[in-house]
Amino acid sequence: MKRPCIAAFLAGSLLALAAHAQDATKPAPATDKAAATQDPAAKPRGPGETPDPQILESIVACLANGLSKDWKKTWFVIKEIDRNETEGARQFEGDFFFATSLKDSKGKRLQTCGAEQIIQGVSDLNDYLTRDQQHWTSATFSFWRDGKYDVKYDFTPFKPKPAAPTPAATPAAKPATKKTQGPAAQ
Repeated sequence: MKRPCIAAFLAGSLLALAAHAQDATKPAPATDKAAATQDPAAKPRGPGETPDPQILESIVACLANGLSKDWKKTWFVIKEIDRNETEGARQFEGDFFFATSLKDSKGKRLQTCGAEQIIQGVSDLNDYLTRDQQHWTSATFSFWRDGKYDVKYDFTPFKPKPAAPTPAATPAAKPATKKTQGPAAQ
């Protein structure tokens, strides 16, 4: 069941994503028009292109799944939790919230249709960012009931969690020593 203002969510998302994702100091690189003309059914995916609406619809529908009727804003934070430099693989986790007041910055936990679906959608949106922008380590996506949308990327360098310390070997048990007792009191 779709909640009120989902259409506004989506419309705002489509217009705002490209603007927020582009770095104002760098022009978007030209797209490969030859590749786009080879398969007319294929939608171009790259920096400066309009994101595929189905990606955003999927994210918004998954969020809407758990929103209460009186929600005012919803947001989620995706954080990189692991990276394999050799394979170029990254793992993410997400935290999802909603609020019934615009002043509420803490919010309540949001039960979505599944974190994996939203994380996959965010990953798919990454194709529309420049190479430099694709290396964000966390992203906060915010949606308001009136259709406004915002995304903020954090580019703080990823710091892998320190390896778990190996347990120290337990020292060998000391041989038992016999205690000698002094003279017994009489």
